[in-house]
Amino acid sequence: MKNTFVPTKWTLVFLLFAAMLTLMGGAAVAPALPLISEVFSDAPEFLISMIITLPSLAVACTGYVIGVACDKFGRRPVLLASLAIFAVAGSAGFYLDSLWAILLSRVILGVGIAGLTTATTALITEYYTGASRVKVLGYQSAAMGFGILLLETCGGTLAEISWREPFLIYLVAFVIMIGVIFAVKEPEREPRRSLRDNSVKLNMKALLPIYISIFIGMVIAFLMPTKLPYLIAQVGSVSLTGTGLLLGLMGCCSALAGIFYGRIAARMLRMQVMFLCFLAVGIGCCMLGFATSVAAIALAVVFTGFGQGALIPTIVNWISDEAPVRAMGKATGIFSMALNLGQFASSLAVIPILVMVGSYSNLFLAAGVFGMLVACAYAVAWRRERRAVTQVAR
Repeated sequence: MKNTFVPTKWTLVFLLFAAMLTLMGGAAVAPALPLISEVFSDAPEFLISMIITLPSLAVACTGYVIGVACDKFGRRPVLLASLAIFAVAGSAGFYLDSLWAILLSRVILGVGIAGLTTATTALITEYYTGASRVKVLGYQSAAMGFGILLLETCGGTLAEISWREPFLIYLVAFVIMIGVIFAVKEPEREPRRSLRDNSVKLNMKALLPIYISIFIGMVIAFLMPTKLPYLIAQVGSVSLTGTGLLLGLMGCCSALAGIFYGRIAARMLRMQVMFLCFLAVGIGCCMLGFATSVAAIALAVVFTGFGQGALIPTIVNWISDEAPVRAMGKATGIFSMALNLGQFASSLAVIPILVMVGSYSNLFLAAGVFGMLVACAYAVAWRRERRAVTQVAR
């Protein structure tokens, strides 16, 4: 007898808790970077920043494999294993004394983040359809935003004790794992009739622009956790808790955008939303380039948070419309790769650009201009989409 699992409110709650860890899991210790630089004073700033960016590189290298594993072994087993890896590898910095050992643990952490991103997104797109899926994807983005708020704020507060304490934040994954065990079940899928059925091809021609968009978005957005603490230190005297709060403010705004995403998507064309997302991120970064006070930085962070909060659910919903259900693990795995490769590329691009522009303010200004150029490209796409909709309506 066929037993089809119907997701409950607790299923959604723990999926959102798991999603909360994905976007800023690698950057939870960002407020402690200046302290870590002091402890390992012989290490260059680039190597210290790898504590934040190495997880992203690991996701970029393993995301597709994790996606294939999701399709082959199931979403739930991958999710549970990823939560365990996230907790163990993430907290390793609390008791490791070698910078190289910490960096290795961050690579392992990235494998866990890849599994979390891929499994939660695949489960949501399979559990929910239509308007319900759009709404839940907005909630997922909101959870990611709250994750930024919680992880960055707690990270800043714990960094007041010492540079090690922020690594303890990752242990929250064990609590979430307990809830997932009881509330999340594997979605019912069609039986695999042959090996040929296993290899459902993705339409990469349709998906490639989507992956490029999230890559670019993360290249710009990831400057916030990696370089904003240094900009704040230049602008004024702010405590580590204050730095965490400013980074958390971005998460709060991202969460608000996610909560209202269902209404936004219902009233706007997809290309219009993409245009507004990159415009908001571009404006926020440009404002950081001209900021001379903490209040100005806070206002800039609001723009960036709202742009990022609407970007991710738009991208995921776009992927859900283009990818077949049986290959959703692969599709979300590549999404996870593109997202995190953008974060890692952000750290690499910063080095030559910072040398050229000479200051963190000019770095954010350059990022803002780039974001606005991308917004212009989507403005053209929006105009074409509007024409196409008008012609169909006629």
